[in-house]
Amino acid sequence: MDILPNQRQPTGSNKTNSSLTTGANRDQQVEKLLKEVKQLKQKVDILDKENIALKKSIYDLSARYAASICQGGLSYRSGPFVIDSELTPSGKAQEVISKAVQEAGGDMDSFQSVYPHDGRDAKTFQMRYELKGHTGAVYTVEFSPNGSLLASGSFDQTVRIWDTASAQKEIHCMKAHTLNISDLAWSTDSTMLLSGGYDETCKTWDVEMGKLVGSYETEGLVQCVAWDFVDSNVFYYGTSRKVLAITDIRTDGPPAIIRNDAMINTLYASRDGIHVITGDAYGMLKVWDIRSKQCISSKLNDGSKMPITHIAIGKRSTDASRRSIDDYDEPRYMAVNSYDNLLRVYDRGMDPPKSDTRLAHALKGFKNKNWPIKSSFYCGNGYNSSILSKPSIMNDAYGDLDLTNNPNEYLFDTQEPKEEKSVLLATGSADPYAYLYNVGEVK
Repeated sequence: MDILPNQRQPTGSNKTNSSLTTGANRDQQVEKLLKEVKQLKQKVDILDKENIALKKSIYDLSARYAASICQGGLSYRSGPFVIDSELTPSGKAQEVISKAVQEAGGDMDSFQSVYPHDGRDAKTFQMRYELKGHTGAVYTVEFSPNGSLLASGSFDQTVRIWDTASAQKEIHCMKAHTLNISDLAWSTDSTMLLSGGYDETCKTWDVEMGKLVGSYETEGLVQCVAWDFVDSNVFYYGTSRKVLAITDIRTDGPPAIIRNDAMINTLYASRDGIHVITGDAYGMLKVWDIRSKQCISSKLNDGSKMPITHIAIGKRSTDASRRSIDDYDEPRYMAVNSYDNLLRVYDRGMDPPKSDTRLAHALKGFKNKNWPIKSSFYCGNGYNSSILSKPSIMNDAYGDLDLTNNPNEYLFDTQEPKEEKSVLLATGSADPYAYLYNVGEVK
């Protein structure tokens, strides 16, 4: 009879051990949950900080500006606009603009002087088409490489494709983003479109069908996107969390990440499929080697370290028709918008991005301070005359090369002018105008 208690004892011991194990597991689960809660709180704090920092971005500023314009009962005229207009905004218009900019925390100084342009040409430009469909402000537009389609991304969270070659009408309205769309990029064959948004995703679209192909989560708000020029299965994006990412749509794994020391606002993928150029919030232009994921060169755009908002690379008239990779030359000229009311044009040398970059022009007149403005080159048969221009001079205020500020100096210049191939550079502006500059390659 003494054996029975001894036989039952292990059972009680097992219960005790089981209880201890259960308690330990519960404690581990509670600890794990507490860690997850802490991590979530940290993520929320990061998002809150990003939200505050981005309050003064183009999206917030432009939304307030558009609302103020509507409340003021103003509308834009669809008639011609003159680049070197002598007109100034009406009292009511100036009052509405001032209110919008001051509410958004902007700088009204950039709106006080209006259009100090060279009046030699006085060319008038007529609006050709007006494409209607978006229900919110449009912040990114990109023509397809074949020139027949236009893509637009908007505050209304949609991507739209427009037929601009014949019918001038919307052919697709593509919905999948849950916040505003910040940038778009076409594949080289014009069949795929890449979009990036503030919903922390990049999305790829089949243009012919108007259908979503893939969606990719990102680390931070997407500021800029680009397809690789050589490999149509690879794209790049830059985010508010200082990330330059490389995504291969053939794989399910996470993207390759390159960490920068500042928010990446704009990028350009070189035609060699090896280098990517970025412009960031510290005013740095950087060239990255994608193979080693290292920065191989960097250049400060201006001494005050104002954020760079956009990089535009010169285009070639043969881009749409030539398909052999060996036939493509890397464009030589690069335009850089930044928050200092200057549009700088760089000569990248004979073998970009490996060759040294030299500042060629620093263009004034438009308004860019505190507003993320973009620019674009045009080089084609529609505008190919030669111009006579005085050699650039040093600008004392900025320490940069600049064109003369006095139009009369062109007329009475005793130096022999240089002939240049005419290339147009267009830029947006914080005032309701587009600005065109004539820059070119010295022969």
